[in-house]
Amino acid sequence: MRSLLFATVCLFSVVLHAQERVEEDSLVSILRQVEGQFGVRFSYSDELIQDKQVTLQINESTDLYELLNQLQEATNLRFNRVGEGYVVIRQFENDDELSVCGYLHDETGKPMFGVLIRSDSGVSTVSDLEGYFQLTMTYGDVLNFQYLGYQTKRRSAPELMQAECPVLTMNEVVSYLEAVTIQNYTATGVYKATNKVQIYPGELTVLPGLIEPDVLESIQQTPGVNSPYETVSGLHVRGGSPDQNLVLWNGITTYNQGHFFGMLSSFNPYITQRVDFVKNAPSAAYGGRVSGIVDIHTSSKVSSDVTGGAGFNMLYGDAFVSTPIVKEKLSLTLSGRRSYTDWLSTPTYQQYAKRVFQNTKIGDADDSQRDNDFFFTDYNASVVFEPTPNQTIQFSSLYYKNDLTFNSKSDIGESFEDDLLTQNEGYGISWELRKKGLEVSQGLEYSNYLLWYQFQHTENDTLTISSKKNLVSDFAYHLDGTMRFSDTHELTIGYQFNRNHTRYAFEDLGPAYQLVLDQDDRSQLVNALYSEYELKTDRFAATVGTRANYYHDFNKLFLEPRLNIAWQILDPLHITASGEYRTQFISQIKESVVSDLSLENQVWKLASKDRFPIIKSYQFTAGFNFSQKGWFFEAEGYRKQIDGVTSLTFGFLNPIDNAYRIGESAIHGVDVFLKKNWGAYKSWVSYSFLHTQNRFTGLNNDKAFPGNWNIRHLMNWSHFYSIGNLHLSAGWKWHTGKAYTNVSVSDTSNGPVTIDFDQINGENLPVYHRLDFSALYEIKPNNKKVWYRVGVSVLNVYNRKNILNREFRTTPSLDNELIDTRIYSLGITPNVVFRVFY
Repeated sequence: MRSLLFATVCLFSVVLHAQERVEEDSLVSILRQVEGQFGVRFSYSDELIQDKQVTLQINESTDLYELLNQLQEATNLRFNRVGEGYVVIRQFENDDELSVCGYLHDETGKPMFGVLIRSDSGVSTVSDLEGYFQLTMTYGDVLNFQYLGYQTKRRSAPELMQAECPVLTMNEVVSYLEAVTIQNYTATGVYKATNKVQIYPGELTVLPGLIEPDVLESIQQTPGVNSPYETVSGLHVRGGSPDQNLVLWNGITTYNQGHFFGMLSSFNPYITQRVDFVKNAPSAAYGGRVSGIVDIHTSSKVSSDVTGGAGFNMLYGDAFVSTPIVKEKLSLTLSGRRSYTDWLSTPTYQQYAKRVFQNTKIGDADDSQRDNDFFFTDYNASVVFEPTPNQTIQFSSLYYKNDLTFNSKSDIGESFEDDLLTQNEGYGISWELRKKGLEVSQGLEYSNYLLWYQFQHTENDTLTISSKKNLVSDFAYHLDGTMRFSDTHELTIGYQFNRNHTRYAFEDLGPAYQLVLDQDDRSQLVNALYSEYELKTDRFAATVGTRANYYHDFNKLFLEPRLNIAWQILDPLHITASGEYRTQFISQIKESVVSDLSLENQVWKLASKDRFPIIKSYQFTAGFNFSQKGWFFEAEGYRKQIDGVTSLTFGFLNPIDNAYRIGESAIHGVDVFLKKNWGAYKSWVSYSFLHTQNRFTGLNNDKAFPGNWNIRHLMNWSHFYSIGNLHLSAGWKWHTGKAYTNVSVSDTSNGPVTIDFDQINGENLPVYHRLDFSALYEIKPNNKKVWYRVGVSVLNVYNRKNILNREFRTTPSLDNELIDTRIYSLGITPNVVFRVFY
């Protein structure tokens, strides 16, 4: 029996040895064995491999590719196959790609799920439930491992090149309060730090109803932000209007941010590295607006390799590329996007067109009597130059436009043509110097916005033309420096110059006359100085800043103080507070002079001494957040006062009342946010209460009434789930109806119908609710640089017919009738996407 047991053990050992063996020898000897076994030849210099000892794990299934990877990890040398029979051995270069992996554990050895792993060049991933991660990086790149409450860990590629995936330990640490960041705040790739939300589009996977990482739609997931008309660019931040938001792209001020009349963002997300969004007490470096700040950045680092991508959905196609020109010195990034709505009518386009063109001549015209030609496009370019490791020079440019031509005919032979163009272009150049404890930057930016509309009417060979034009030219310069005295003290000082030239004109042109209905042409010079001091300790952070704006046309100086504090009173509990005062010298005015398509009826107008005052705003906030055991809860209350707003109830010119109403908005509200993660499933719900009261001189007996965009209660409930490379998301939005003004009708046999307006904004539209769904699947072949993404989304899954707006008017005739104009939301809207990345 003992002999049989001994023989069995020996046989088992022989089998194991035959299946797997350990080779321990000099590298030269190992290479000779590999050459003989696989029929390849190695090319190398003797000095490179001499005295290197190698240990390999080899079994019967080991192929040449796996063996070369083992040799590469064991020797820290590059084994590069050239053709089928040759392998070149050399030192690694910084732009060499390699695949790295690892496991992330806490100090107790427990796997850590959801750790953000992001390289300095922008490649990123997240650890799974086992703490495992894998990604492709370049040899000269460095990985940053970030997780809330833990010390950020950095590892270079050589440190991660091991025969087996290494185990890395994340150390819990008490960090400075400012550095405490809520990861995956509303979605993967969204972070929250004190009063700032940061969005990294490259990390976004899926949002409810979206299959493309829209820059502005991502912001609408944030509590306190809503869009009453379902537009992406129409961001109402805590009761403010969209024109009160400052939207920057690489420092360039933009004046129109939407494609398809606001339904899509005009910023390409695939070249956007980071978006900073602030809704209260922004840095003193931001001026000129009194509501939200949207600061969009592309990469300011030189590309180390050629990357890019292309894709299409049911509205447009796009492509982008980033490529080095001079290694580690100069790189170029380009992107382009164009819709094909002018030659292909997809189901998605039909739903968007139905929503946008309703109650316009385009939506009302008979198909046989109309021709609608519409498209949008955008282009971006960025050049990054690093003359030295601590200097960066960047040139940026953007251009986007919406172009519509609509032709129609009447039954009696009249012909009509509507031409509408909106475009925004901008250019900027910046220089940044970084030294120990000091950062200095300066830049020049130029922005140009154009709104041009022309309506032509031809009857009996007689042509009449109505037109409107709005042009904004914006030139800016900035110089600022930041001094870091220690880890706890930081001071920033800066200067900014801005020259804004704004024009608008409304004209009628006939065979024998030319009439200017209204026009304005003026400029404004602004000089600004600002300073900001930051204090950071382990439990307390404060930012105190002041901005001094001098408006030359008004000969007035405005001081704008800003204060933001955060205090960790308990380990899981933080309290926050802020205060601010801001001014604004340009705003949008609704016009109704020209009988247009009612699509772009907002024009930019500079403040003036006679009728348009400078807008001034105060805002105070206080709140807290609590985080423990995967739960995160946040609540913040605010009070906001905006003075100097105008109300043009009858448009720019009206025979009954052409007065400009000047007034104020008093706003207060509460934003609440609750989130919980359960492994691969995450859900969050937000609630916002908003109360807006407007008061205008000479209107409503000088009494306050609800604001036009007042939505008292709003709730968002979103869900996210990932299974490997499949990402699912669903979101349900509910809010009370927007305020509107009802009418009473008087109908007598002796005269036309007359209407009497009831209390201003005394009624509310029906409750709004909508369910959106989206799914994305990523196809990432092993060891392949090219990967793919496919997805599907459905907006308004159960096809709810929501009313977005309601207005009343009468027909301009003796036997006039009451017209009840209602704008309805998008119906059920599907979309699909296919993308390729490399």
